Amino acid sequence: MNEEFFVAAGEIVRAEELEIPKARQLARYLLGELNPWARLVEIRRGDTISPRTESVIFEVDVELSQVTKSDIRPIERICVTFTDADDRWPEVLALRTDFPLVPHRNLRPESSPRSLCLYEVLYADERLRWTAVRVVERVRSWLSQTASGALHREDQPLEPLFIGTRDIIILPLDIYRSLCQGPEVLSVFRYDREPWGQVFIANRETSGAQPQDPNSIAITYVCPPIEHGIIRYLPESLLDLHKVMLAAAGELLETLSKQMGSWQCDNRLLQRHLILIVIFQKLRGVDRPVETFESWVFVTQQNVGLVGEALNLWQLKNNAVGRLIGTTVEEARADEIKIVPLNPAFALSRELAANLNGGTVDMRRITAIGMGALGSQVTCLLARAGYGMWTLVDGDIMLPHNFARHVLPYQFVGHAKAEAMKIYLDALLAEVTSQQYIFADVLNPGNEQAKLHAAMESSDAIIDFSASISLARHLALGVPSSARRVSAFLNPSGSSLIVLSEDIHRRVRLDALEMQYYRAALSRVELEDHFKAANLVRYARSCGDASNTLPGQRVALHAAIAAKAIRSALAKDGAGIDVWTALEDDSVQAIHITPSEIIEAKVSGWEIITDKDFVDKLSGIRTKHLPNETGGVLLGTWDLLRRLIYIVDAIPAPLDSKERTTSFIRGCKGLNREVEAAVAKTGGMLQYVGEWHSHPDGVGTTPSNDDCFVFGWINELTSKDGYPPVMLIVGANGFRWFAEQTPNGKPLAD
Repeated sequence: MNEEFFVAAGEIVRAEELEIPKARQLARYLLGELNPWARLVEIRRGDTISPRTESVIFEVDVELSQVTKSDIRPIERICVTFTDADDRWPEVLALRTDFPLVPHRNLRPESSPRSLCLYEVLYADERLRWTAVRVVERVRSWLSQTASGALHREDQPLEPLFIGTRDIIILPLDIYRSLCQGPEVLSVFRYDREPWGQVFIANRETSGAQPQDPNSIAITYVCPPIEHGIIRYLPESLLDLHKVMLAAAGELLETLSKQMGSWQCDNRLLQRHLILIVIFQKLRGVDRPVETFESWVFVTQQNVGLVGEALNLWQLKNNAVGRLIGTTVEEARADEIKIVPLNPAFALSRELAANLNGGTVDMRRITAIGMGALGSQVTCLLARAGYGMWTLVDGDIMLPHNFARHVLPYQFVGHAKAEAMKIYLDALLAEVTSQQYIFADVLNPGNEQAKLHAAMESSDAIIDFSASISLARHLALGVPSSARRVSAFLNPSGSSLIVLSEDIHRRVRLDALEMQYYRAALSRVELEDHFKAANLVRYARSCGDASNTLPGQRVALHAAIAAKAIRSALAKDGAGIDVWTALEDDSVQAIHITPSEIIEAKVSGWEIITDKDFVDKLSGIRTKHLPNETGGVLLGTWDLLRRLIYIVDAIPAPLDSKERTTSFIRGCKGLNREVEAAVAKTGGMLQYVGEWHSHPDGVGTTPSNDDCFVFGWINELTSKDGYPPVMLIVGANGFRWFAEQTPNGKPLAD
């Protein structure tokens, strides 16, 4: 072989002199000739004291295909350098001086050997499994795949142009607007975070953004499109960077001179360091369209004053600027200005936040009502994931006891919950996540009525976290908006999360879902004790100044589930009734209930609301008892404000009932106990509302004289509490509802 090779750093030593364990392991592996495709060349030790380095140089045989895309030779000379700190991947260098410029390299100065990027994982995660066998085979595989063009796949992101450093700069989200607006100047704040490194934060607006003056100034430059992976070396000076941009058909020094020449230089500006943000438009190939953009950033080791002198823009004397006239770019001493690369990162955008959360950006407009413990945590989780543009509504303020479970920190004590939550949400990302806040009680909004109405009318979804029955009923029936309604709340003890979600066409409304949820509490054994009351803790002296005893981690558990549940509910068209119950060990049991179609009937100025599952249940009981009549009692509730009667479930005939082909007399054995149990199981939400009975085939649903008598008895019973009587006759061809009486005592039917 006639190739020339770089000479590795350090002096030649024997294998037995090696002190770094991994270097010693690799040398012994090669000396033992355990790999027929790798041979030891020499061993060197660095002459520096700290960190001490040891290098193992060897040759490998490369398996090459008949067709190659890169100039990889059948035999390549490799140097693997280890440090005594063992805190990073050993550096792997290709020592051939004309080794090709291929992707997947760690770029180094032009005079250095090519540094191969063998791994994408963190060394700390792989250090304990590192072996000499694996590194040799990884080198051979890297060379073989690079030769055939298989190392960088077609579906893989384009190769970065430069490899950054530990020092990081955070760029504005819309930095690429320079593509159409030309160079722009940014203020940059530098913070020393040793031993981690330095952090630079670039801003367009400086007022109120940071507690100090910017200590650096940045300028953006845009290069014409460039093929990925062709940058030849890491620039070390302003002149080096200028040459890189020339290779990409860009221009740096002339543009920089014009920009800096227009500055009004005071002493503070002259003392700042200059940061150059170069935006490359990257191609996969010369005949391919621009696929992506990449920003690379360098900071000058000299300050602005010295950079201007090197560019022949001015001379400095006693911190005063003397402008130079008639100088040219060719006369600039750009090689004197040393630059250091910074690792660029972007401020957290909605898109990045969504990607990090495993989702996509969703800009649907959401009005969220109730910024208490659950509402604040759920809203925060969704906003962090780039989900929703939020209008936050709450008429309450933050009191000390709220912070035990609320997402907000104590600094917001005394603030309006809605306003404080907007401030908090808008600080989560670099982009605004909320539209507005409304400090108002939804049921009594006062001067905020118009704003609240407009917000809900323009929303795509309205989410109720208030756990208020009256508010949920108002949202379902009293808000003129096409937005879907979702209600998320905890049961009284906080053991369960309930999420009720309307369908996309609102055919199954929130009020009907609420009633079907109560029915599930009657029939599902998993929901036994679901409405058991919690212990209260008093936080002030008024009668209502008490709050539930509920661990904050339990609220956080439910909030995490609710965030996922709400996204899932709004992503599908159908309605949903979902309950998640946390057990003693905080494992969670999920119950998913399929909502039933609403059935409504108008009766004498009242509207009776039930559903198909209820109708099917009674029809089934009737059929089972034919040819006799049967019956029982109705469970439900009244909404006297809206003249609504919700019929939710029915208790079949007690055992002492008399069922005949022409009559039915409902018994009472055990009935009071069953009704009381239903009231207890639903926390008083359901109660006795009336009676039902069936008619046999061929009779129809016209009430008999006995039926009218029974209806009068129901009226006497319910009117004591101010409620209208309800009676239902189930026939072969349908249902007939009765509510209230005529002056002559006859029941009024639908």
